Amino acid sequence: MSVDELRAGLARIAAGVVPDEDPYGRLLRHARRRWRRRFAGYGAAVAALLVAALAGPATLGAAGLPWGPDDRRPGGGYPVDSPWTWRLLDSPPRGSLAGDANLVAELTRVFGAARDEFGMAELPTVRILWIDESAGFRQLVVAYHSDDSAALVTREAPLGTPPGKLVDIGGYANLRPEPFTVLDLGFGSRTVQRTWTLGLAPAGCAVSYARSARVVGPAVQRRWTPAPIGDHMLVEPGFAQGWWRVECDGQTRQEGPIGFSRELHGKGAVPPDLPRDDRPATSALMLDAEMVRPAAESWRGLANLGGLAEPTPVIRWAGRLDGEQAVLLGSPGKGPLVLHVGSGDGGLLALATEEQATPDDTETAATSRAGWPLVATGITPAYDLAAVRVPARSGGHAVLTDRLLVVPARATAVRVEAVADGRVRAAAPVGAGAAELTLPVGAEVTLRALDRNGRVVASGRLVELAEGERLFDERIVSNW
Repeated sequence: MSVDELRAGLARIAAGVVPDEDPYGRLLRHARRRWRRRFAGYGAAVAALLVAALAGPATLGAAGLPWGPDDRRPGGGYPVDSPWTWRLLDSPPRGSLAGDANLVAELTRVFGAARDEFGMAELPTVRILWIDESAGFRQLVVAYHSDDSAALVTREAPLGTPPGKLVDIGGYANLRPEPFTVLDLGFGSRTVQRTWTLGLAPAGCAVSYARSARVVGPAVQRRWTPAPIGDHMLVEPGFAQGWWRVECDGQTRQEGPIGFSRELHGKGAVPPDLPRDDRPATSALMLDAEMVRPAAESWRGLANLGGLAEPTPVIRWAGRLDGEQAVLLGSPGKGPLVLHVGSGDGGLLALATEEQATPDDTETAATSRAGWPLVATGITPAYDLAAVRVPARSGGHAVLTDRLLVVPARATAVRVEAVADGRVRAAAPVGAGAAELTLPVGAEVTLRALDRNGRVVASGRLVELAEGERLFDERIVSNW
């Protein structure tokens, strides 16, 4: 995370969480977890994706650790009002060692006796949710709860560590349980950390995953594979790209990206000089290497996240929007598009309209993020026509607007129209290689580019969600 993100976000998300060792590194990891679990969820997690991997432990230390209000009661955990969270808390132990009844009983006894040490004085019931060694180290997730509140404790230790020693070893105390609890469980030294991602759903639910995806027509398509043991999944390092889905009682309850921050930087470097799309005239393109690089990193990180990455994006368009430099990157043909508006690394990702966007939970976000770049994603409507929503700032986050940037591939295009039911719903001239239409998000129209003689030289159907959060127009689901 960036320093500004930590200052703005940790005031809420870090309150009451107790790291046991390597506090800087662990707190950084924990901040990422909490963004993921909040749901504002995947929405908030992915919104923070573009800045989440920019800072290291030293930067975090320099930022300070602001503490703020939370709905946690001292010693009493977090209020639980979801029946799905209770179903998770009532689930039997899972993991490679869950069948060892004696071990589970001893862990329950030991961690029950250590209740005060973890700040769980008002939570009398102790449940072992996860005990596993399949990743090469011992992982433990313990739930403490009362009749109306709960909190989680995690431990990460060498193989075979006895229950009594787990109390005083690395992990976290006082984490908030969620219906689908996602935790990064890591073990190792400060410089060599082995981290696995655990998704723990209520017993009886079905977790599935799709490592990769492809664009078919105007939409992203995935082939889902059931998790090996059904209601949970431990994702190995290096395979956190793609999406996972949780279905309970025949309904999709959660669907979204598996990993996020570590996929943004360092996974597949982009070349310093990206190729331009060789189809449009490029004389009007305004290219700045320091602008293209962070845009390319955003494209690569987001495409990797969804399992959509291709070898190298091309520059579909560059110019100015709202007085700021802007770059549109995408696949050479049909595929994912990323619009990066503004200068600097990272950025705020627009996932929904202002009415549908998750409210920001920090008072300082608007001012601390005022200069951050804005990012929006889309899918190319046609091989010779690119279109993506223009993002805007709303408080401390980014939102999708009714402004649609349309980039024809052919240099002969002078006008772009949006047509539905035989009528032109919106139109704009092409200037500096692009046109900007005013259309509500979710409009069902056909986009077409016309030359000076009124002939259609490019066309494609615009397909986008009318509401809710999305990434490359793929719906992000939270339905608990």
